[in-house]
Amino acid sequence: MARVIIVGAGISGLATATFLRAQGVECTVLEAAEEPGGNVRSDRIDGRVLDRAATGWLDSEPAMGRLVDLLSLQESLISASHRSSARWIFSDGQTHLVPSTPATLLRSRLIPWWAKLRLLLEPFIPRGKGEETVHAFVKRRLGSAFADKLVGPMTAGIFAAHPDQLSLRAAFPRMYALEQKYRSLFLALRATRKAGEAGGPAGPGGHLQTLRGGVGTLTETMAAQLGEDLQCGVAVASVQPRGDVWEVHTAEGKIDASAVVLACPANAQASLVRGLDPDLAGTLDAIPYAPVTVVITAWPAGAWDRSPEGFGVLVAPGEDLGVLGTLYTSGVFPSQAPEGELLLRTMVGGAVDPDAALLAHQPLMDRVDHAHRAFFGSQRADPLMVQVYRHPRGIPQYALGHPGRVAAVRAAENKFRGLFFCGNHLDGIGVKDCAAAAERTAEAVHGLWLEQTPELEETSA
Repeated sequence: MARVIIVGAGISGLATATFLRAQGVECTVLEAAEEPGGNVRSDRIDGRVLDRAATGWLDSEPAMGRLVDLLSLQESLISASHRSSARWIFSDGQTHLVPSTPATLLRSRLIPWWAKLRLLLEPFIPRGKGEETVHAFVKRRLGSAFADKLVGPMTAGIFAAHPDQLSLRAAFPRMYALEQKYRSLFLALRATRKAGEAGGPAGPGGHLQTLRGGVGTLTETMAAQLGEDLQCGVAVASVQPRGDVWEVHTAEGKIDASAVVLACPANAQASLVRGLDPDLAGTLDAIPYAPVTVVITAWPAGAWDRSPEGFGVLVAPGEDLGVLGTLYTSGVFPSQAPEGELLLRTMVGGAVDPDAALLAHQPLMDRVDHAHRAFFGSQRADPLMVQVYRHPRGIPQYALGHPGRVAAVRAAENKFRGLFFCGNHLDGIGVKDCAAAAERTAEAVHGLWLEQTPELEETSA
C-alpha cells in the first residue's frame, strides 16, 4: 500500500509523522526548505540558547507529554525558574507589576480605581450574543481599562495582535466556553477552583517548560528519527485524487499516497488545493499572518540602572516604544545563558505594527534600544551579542470569522477522503496546540489506514 505523504516539516508535520510511526503507519515528510523545523528552531552560540520563535510550552496538554515520551526527551525537560513569576506591563510611561491576586489588584496603579469598582458588575453581565472580538468581550465583562491595560498587552505578547482584531472564540476558546457555561467569569473561576480544574477563565493552566537545548531540540529530534523518511528541498506543486489514491506532484515527479496531510502554512495549503477546490483555497488564503522580528541581545550584569527581573514586560496599547515587549530569557530559563549574563528577546512588529518588523537593521536596533531604556533606565554597557530573526509570516491571526474558516477546512476533509489539514493557522498557535492537533490528525489518518488495510486491524485485534 502507498505511504502517507506529509507536506511540511515544521512542528505540525514532524509531530504528525512521529505519532503515525508510533502506530505503525509508514509516512514520508516532504519539505520545500533545505532544513526542517520551520520557525521552531534553536541556535546555540557561546553557551547561549537562542530560540528563533517559540520559547517553550505549558505542560497542561497531554498530547505534548506523549510526544516528549515518544522522543525519549523526558530527561531533557526543564521548567521555568520560580524567579520568573513576576510579569510586567509598560503603561503610562512606566512598568507595572501585573496583579496576580485580588490584594495586588487593589494596590495596583495599572488599573484605575473606577475600573476596579466596575468589576463588581461582572457577575451580573449577561452572556454575549454572536461572535465577538477579544477586546469587545473583555470590555463588556470587565470594562475598557482591563481590555486596554491587561488584555491588550497579553494578546500582543501571544498573537502579536490587537485584541480588537481577534476572534474570542478562536483565540481564547476556554474563555468563550466558560462564559457559555457559567455566564460569569467570576462564577466560572469559583466553580473551576472548587472543582480543582487547571487554569482559570483566561486560559489553560500549567507550568512553562522547554528542553535543555531549546525548543528546537524537539524538531531536531523528530527530524533525526525520521531519517530518510524526511526529504528536504522537495517542493510539492499540487495534490490530486485518483480513485482511492492521492497523487502528490513535485518537480521530481509524481508520488502515489494512500493519504496526504497538508501541514504547511495556510497560503501554501491554498496553493496546493487551488485546482482541486478554489473555494477552499480562498478560505485558506483568508487566514492572515503577522510579520514578527525577534531581536535577541546578551548583556553583562549591571548593564542598566534597573536589572530585568521576572518573566518579561509587555507594552500596553498607545505607548510609543515601537516594540511588543521583551522576555527575560536568562530569568525564565537561567541555563540558557552563561552565569551572570542577561539574555533578552525583544519582539517587534506583529499586526500591531507590521512595518516595524520589516525595518532595516539599524532602525530596528534603535527601536529596541529605546524600549530597553524605557524599561530599565540608562544603559551602562554595550551588548555582548545581537542576533536578529525575521519571520515575514510569523504568527497566524485568528480574526473574526476564523471558526467558520476552520469549519470549512474540516468539511473539506470529509469531502475529500484521505486529505487532511494540520497547522498552527487552524486550532492553536502554540507548540502544545500543534502537538495536540498533530495527534488528532494522526489518529484520523490511522483510522483511514486501518479501513484500507483490514487485515492489520484483524491482526491487532
